[in-house]
Amino acid sequence: MANSTNPGAAIRPWQILEQRLLVDRSPYAKVYDEDVQLPNGEKIANFLRVELPPYVMAFALLKDNTVAMVRQYRLGLRDTMLELPAGHLEAGEDSLIGAQRELLEETGIAGSDWQPLGKYMMDANRECGWAHLFLVRGAEQVTPPNAGDLGDVSVEFLSVDEVHRAWANGELVIGPTALCIGLALDALRCQS
Repeated sequence: MANSTNPGAAIRPWQILEQRLLVDRSPYAKVYDEDVQLPNGEKIANFLRVELPPYVMAFALLKDNTVAMVRQYRLGLRDTMLELPAGHLEAGEDSLIGAQRELLEETGIAGSDWQPLGKYMMDANRECGWAHLFLVRGAEQVTPPNAGDLGDVSVEFLSVDEVHRAWANGELVIGPTALCIGLALDALRCQS
């Protein structure tokens, strides 16, 4: 339990004194340098904030009880990673519509039984994009994948037990994928 000298006291926001746009790679990212002042008067110069677009991710459980995963090269990690299908929302796009679109594009899979798992910020200090996570049950392959992404993407199908093992063993290291899998596995456990 957190130790507090004044439990229940309101937490005061930081004041932004100055904001400078350092990099604008719209619509993919904006990087800001901000000077801020804490409630106690202390000033912090050059606090970085990274504005990334919101995105969606889907844990797609197929009728044969397998989960659709994608394997692709991730430049930031300098490695090929196994993760859940995901992608950015288009401007003004509803998160469910975006999740359905991204799942279809990356895997060729569609489903009608969609459950929202929540909306999560990936880095509360830097921003770094809202993740809208979904579970879809009874999904099925309806078309060949057409991700249109940079580089190669392969679709792999793992049993729920294989996904659970990889997740529990820390083999799926991308945070949003790990979060979505944990939420989906919990939802499936609670509903069985």
